[in-house]
Amino acid sequence: MTTEYVGVVDALPYFDKGYDDPGIREAAALLVEEEMKRYRPTKNYLEHLPTLSGPVQPKFETEVMRAEFDRLSNRLPMELLSMKRYELPPPPAGKMTDVKAWQDAMENAEAQLEHQATRIKNLELMADYGCNAWKQYNKVLENDLQTHEKRLLELNSA
Repeated sequence: MTTEYVGVVDALPYFDKGYDDPGIREAAALLVEEEMKRYRPTKNYLEHLPTLSGPVQPKFETEVMRAEFDRLSNRLPMELLSMKRYELPPPPAGKMTDVKAWQDAMENAEAQLEHQATRIKNLELMADYGCNAWKQYNKVLENDLQTHEKRLLELNSA
C-alpha cells in the first residue's frame, strides 16, 4: 500500500526579528525580486494539485463556509444586511386607533433605543479602557511565556 502525500500551499504569517535592521529589508526585497524573475505563474498555478473535495475535505469547513465559497465561485453578490430590525414602524393602517398596537410600537422603539444606548456605552468603555486592557493582557501572556520557558529549561536540564 503506497501513501501519497499531497502538497498543500499554505502561507502562515510569521515574524522575523531584525527585519527592521539596516539592509535587511532591501536584501529580502532583492531575494523576492530574484525569485519572481525565475517563477512565471500560469493563470492557475495550482492546477497540478488535487482539489480539496471528497475525503480530503478540510475538517474546519462548516456549512456556512461552504455556502459562502459556493456563492463566491458562482460570482453571486453578497446579500445586503437587513436593516428591518432597526426600523420603527407605526401600527398598520387599519390599527391606527388601536391602543395595543401603539403600545407594541412604543415597546419596540424603547427596545431599539436601549440597544443603541448600550452600544454607545460599550464603545465609550472600549475607548476609555480597551487599550489599557489589551496591554495588560499582553503582559499576562508575556509572563505566561516566561514561566513556561523557565519550566522548559528546568525540565531540559533535569
